[in-house]
Amino acid sequence: MAFARYKGEAENTLLGDAFPHLYIFRPAYIYPVEPRKEPNLSYSLLRVVYPVFRLLFPNQVIRADDLARVMVEAAVQQDREPQSRVLENRDIKAWATLLKRPGRQS
Repeated sequence: MAFARYKGEAENTLLGDAFPHLYIFRPAYIYPVEPRKEPNLSYSLLRVVYPVFRLLFPNQVIRADDLARVMVEAAVQQDREPQSRVLENRDIKAWATLLKRPGRQS
């Protein structure tokens, strides 16, 4: 699959460029929270079966608002140590869960 190969090449280039802070996000199926006109039949079917899909494959889905929340947090947090992180879908979901906790410290 050309897409995966090019994505991998881009990630490796970014990781090798010594950015002080770099987050690479690898979300799985991104569930659009707001209703929308689906672009094709497969997206329409996924929206219908999403509740079951989420139960059967919890690490293969993420809500769009959770993904956005984590991406913004990664951009604005003030880490003291340089770091590069590749965040798989389960990592993104875990971070989103932490951000939703009452009384959390940013």
